[in-house]
Amino acid sequence: MSEAMDAAEIESPKKRKIVETAYHLFKTRGFYATGVDLIMQTASVSKRTLYKYFPTKNELIVSVLNYYRAAYADYFNQILAQQDKSSRQKILNIFEDAEQWFEDINFHGCLAVNAMGEFSGKDRAIEDSCIRFKQWEIDMLTMLTRDITSRQSEELAYKLFVLLEGMSAIAQVAKGKCPVNMTAMADEMIKKYL
Repeated sequence: MSEAMDAAEIESPKKRKIVETAYHLFKTRGFYATGVDLIMQTASVSKRTLYKYFPTKNELIVSVLNYYRAAYADYFNQILAQQDKSSRQKILNIFEDAEQWFEDINFHGCLAVNAMGEFSGKDRAIEDSCIRFKQWEIDMLTMLTRDITSRQSEELAYKLFVLLEGMSAIAQVAKGKCPVNMTAMADEMIKKYL
């Protein structure tokens, strides 16, 4: 699957506007609490236009999740492109950025986790999109951990993933500064594999 929105989404400014609007609304209000009428009103599109691109709300949700992953991939690729930093430093940058993001008042958790919470067992396409997102995250961390250690790089990546996901969930509930240094925890974890 492409890490960017598909060609039709890129070529259509209205479709992109719908996806971006829905993304912001779903992120702040949730999926069930955000109706298509609010999306149409906020995006300034007609019902006909919305349904032309997205015959169902669930299809829109899948596109929003793909958009979310593409935005995260862009961010991740900026970190990967830093030639002057080691893979270990890049991982620590991810955790430093995550700590700041988790402390932000506008942090509402991971959109893929939120979608899985609302749609698990209800819509296979949404579930698959969430699973692909999380697998992509693990794959990115594994790519970095392979540069750090040739032994058990997948295990290290998964432990880092669990730390990141766990801290994200805690931040979503606690709404405040984390009492532990997540980046230091990640570094301690990495040191055990050197």
